[in-house]
Amino acid sequence: MSSPLDNLPDLSPLGGHWTTTTGHHIDFGHIVTMGRAEIPGITWPYEPEDCPITTNTWYLDDTLLLCDGCGTDGT
Repeated sequence: MSSPLDNLPDLSPLGGHWTTTTGHHIDFGHIVTMGRAEIPGITWPYEPEDCPITTNTWYLDDTLLLCDGCGTDGT
């Protein structure tokens, strides 16, 4: 599940910001708009629409969950 776009956490402690992107959402079965983290020093290897990665990493004191493959919010 992704946080609502108007309620994404502040990425400034990580030096980052949010962009919006669209991708296929596994739980919903259709294309959705979601937040994608842009964090200095991290390059996401996939775009959300073709991301095969199913692992995630917690950031911001374990309050933000990001996909390891495409950087989308999974919190």
